[in-house]
Amino acid sequence: MEIIGAFANIKGEIDKIVMSRILIITPKEPSTNPRMRKAADALAGAGHEVHVLYASNSAWGSKADKVIFKEAPWSFELIGGDPFEARIRYFFSRLGRKISETFGFLERAHCRSYGAYVKKGLKWNPDIVIGHNPGALGPLTRIASQLNIPSLFDAEDFHRGETASSSKASIEVARLETKLIPLVSALTAASPLIRKAYEELFPAKQVTVVNNAFPLRTQPACPKKIDADSLQLVWFSQVVGLDRGLEEFLFGMALASDIQIDLTLIGLATDELKERLISLVTSGNHRIHFLSPMSEKDLLIKLNHFEIGLAIEPGFSPNNKIARSNKLYSYILTGCHMLVSKTKGQLQFMDEFPASGTIIDLKDPQTIADAITDAFENRDALLEKRQNNWELAKRELNWEKESRVLVELVETILKQ
Repeated sequence: MEIIGAFANIKGEIDKIVMSRILIITPKEPSTNPRMRKAADALAGAGHEVHVLYASNSAWGSKADKVIFKEAPWSFELIGGDPFEARIRYFFSRLGRKISETFGFLERAHCRSYGAYVKKGLKWNPDIVIGHNPGALGPLTRIASQLNIPSLFDAEDFHRGETASSSKASIEVARLETKLIPLVSALTAASPLIRKAYEELFPAKQVTVVNNAFPLRTQPACPKKIDADSLQLVWFSQVVGLDRGLEEFLFGMALASDIQIDLTLIGLATDELKERLISLVTSGNHRIHFLSPMSEKDLLIKLNHFEIGLAIEPGFSPNNKIARSNKLYSYILTGCHMLVSKTKGQLQFMDEFPASGTIIDLKDPQTIADAITDAFENRDALLEKRQNNWELAKRELNWEKESRVLVELVETILKQ
């Protein structure tokens, strides 16, 4: 009977962990937050019941969400309406946030529909609550406190450092983090240097690195030789901007005027911005192409058809200096060699994986021209580098490996 009782206790503990209810809060659309989606997928795949509370912020994001929801292994709920099907609720949620900003209500100013998040979260009654992006900190800590459950905050970026430290946005996020991060149970970070930054600010908090890799199920076929005379380069982001290193890169590319180059930029871009970038293309051998944002699945397939991916962060903010961009993992997964700018975060990545790319200096255009020239003159070696990156993702830099770190952390917290 004692043995039977022991097995019953063990089974009870296993059931408690495996069937835990995990609430994830994000103030963004799931389609614009791949890291949140990957976390939700991993935790649901480990046997947990996962529910996501999210908000609508963009037309293309809301459209992309509908595709994601068809395959999501987790449940989801829109908070605060949207400008398409729930306009009145959306209007008043935005008005409420504006009023909160005016009167200095910190948590509500950073989270549209703060009250609705809290109400829905409490009603769902989770065993742990996880927040993505600073706006989630308010409802995250409120729900955890009222239910007396653990909480986890994911620092995909060094959020107070996303703009200049003297800016109003940075000061307000710093106030929010200083007030609420001491209340969370633990943190995850998307790069070793982001972990270090938060550990220095909050030395009492456990911070675990979960790298922003991608699932192997999204990996396209092993790259093959590109059937084009021109060198095929690509860069992507949700929004194309002039603070992303593109101008500096084009200045360097101009020095390789004899080389045929096709550069494709994927992301939202205004007509004025397109005209500005096109004006920097001074060689008749160079062409620049613009594509609209696309789903993660389509993007990864598209990247597979390029030879070189540009990871050209200029270090325009404290966060930009130390973050590891999604681009690093996307290019490697899809078999692109990389041109990598010299930020602290990216140099640390290149120290770990030196063969994955070529380091360039955005302040020295000649280093860009030299890297382009070497790649063009050694296309067979470039293909081998691309295939080695594809294998690196398959072997090491993938979400299957990184997700185990996240799942084990969450389950350890749940046991405590």
